[in-house]
Formats: sequence, C-alpha cells, structure tokens
Amino acid sequence: MKNRKLPKTIAIILICVLIDIALHSITSAYSTMPENPDFSKLAVLFGTEITATLWALLAFSGAACVFYRLQSSIPGVGLAKGLRYGTAISLLWLFAMLEGVALFGNAIIKEFVVGLSDAIPVFLMSILLSSSIAKKGKGSELKQLTLSQKILAVCVFTGVFFIGRYVAYFTGVIQSGHQISPLYTFLWTLLMGACIGIACILLGNPGNTLFLKRRAAKFSILFFGVNWATFLIFMPLLFSSFIIDVMSRIILDILLVTIGYYLAFSPKMECINLENA
Repeated sequence: MKNRKLPKTIAIILICVLIDIALHSITSAYSTMPENPDFSKLAVLFGTEITATLWALLAFSGAACVFYRLQSSIPGVGLAKGLRYGTAISLLWLFAMLEGVALFGNAIIKEFVVGLSDAIPVFLMSILLSSSIAKKGKGSELKQLTLSQKILAVCVFTGVFFIGRYVAYFTGVIQSGHQISPLYTFLWTLLMGACIGIACILLGNPGNTLFLKRRAAKFSILFFGVNWATFLIFMPLLFSSFIIDVMSRIILDILLVTIGYYLAFSPKMECINLENA
C-alpha cells in the first residue's frame, strides 16, 4: 500500500471499528454470553471490552488489506468495487454468526442482530475504501457468466461445502449442532455454501483457465481464508478451549472452498454449460 494512502486507510478502519463498537453497545441486549464463561488469558488480563476491540481492529484491518490486494481483479470501477466486496464480506460474516444458533443454542434474532452489528460497518468500510483508495482507471476484465453458469457455480460451492461439513460433523472433526438442531444445521450449511458461491460471483471470475489453480487459491485463501479466519478468531480470543476447533474449522473450510472453486470453474464444467446452452 502506498504511503500516501496509508493514513487515509487507517482512518477509515478506525472510524468503522468505532461504528462497530457503537452498534454492539446499542444492541447489547441481544448479545449472548454463556453461563460461567471460561475467559481466555487475554480477556482476563485486558477485559472483555478491550479484547473485543482488539478483535475488531484485527478483523477490519484484515478485510481492508484483502480489499487492497483484490481491488484490481474486482469488476467495476471505484464505488462498484466497494459494493461488490462489501456485499460479499457482509454476507460471509453475517452467515458465519448465524451458525451460533445451532452451536450454542442462541436465539436466531439475537445472532442476526449481533451479526448485523459487524456486517453493516464492514460494508461501509468497503464503500469508503473503494471511493478513496481504489485504483483509478478501467475496471478489470470480467469473464461474463451466463445465468445458468452462475446457478451451477453456486450449486457446486453449496454441494462441496455441505458434503465436507457433514463429514466433519459426523466424524467429530469440528463441533456442530446437527444432533441438537438437525434441521437448522442442515439449512445453515446449505445456505452458507450458497453464500460463499454468491460471494465468488460478486468478486468476478477474471483470467484464463490455465491459471485456475492460482485463482482458486487466491479466492479461497486471500478473500475467504483471511476474512473467515479473522472473524472466527473472536471466540478463542475471548474464551478458552476454542482454539483447536476454530483452527480445524478454518483449515477445513478453506480446503472446501478451494475445491469448490476449482470444480465450479474447471474447463469440464464450462463444457457442460456449453452443451446445455
């Protein structure tokens, strides 16, 4: 990042973190806290408020860095880039929050409101970044996808994420609520996979199929991986005994998204689309 853009970027991040903190304060009645919580050493040392603030700084800084690295490949110019990126990451964070309904037995309205408290400021940050630090000039070349290609890509992401997650649920690789809340877990897993597919389409599919593996890694590790990891890391930052589950979840989901991207945009899949056109 160029030095002249750094102060402006830091200011935008800090403003949006303050908005995030304010929204969480306003919606504190919807926040959920387990009975007799086992706080992490960091939370015990600095308190829950400071720990949550440190998480927000980490998560929003990570999202800003990813935008800066991806902006040249996001379709559109200026504000259009921010709208696409902001929508993608807001969906990702909001649906990630909703998994808590099955995992911890929290009310869906509470998880939704708390999720919006993060989704709204990160969307705003994306808009501000796109209007202030996005590179000027012509937008990236976007490989236009037909409606059937978009639907098929979302279905592939959904299927891969669903199958991979359920294997992890039944083998105990990660914690899940499939036994306590089987229907909700089923629906959330399907919708989360679809959400990732929609985020992929929002960010575009530029480039040549010869570089498919590179593009799959770029989406799964850079966009999804960084933003997924910085969001999920909140739990082990605040509470003890979550680090192994969260790390397993991050590694598994990045792998699933990489496979989903590769299958969704492989030459064989394009051939299927051409035959059905």
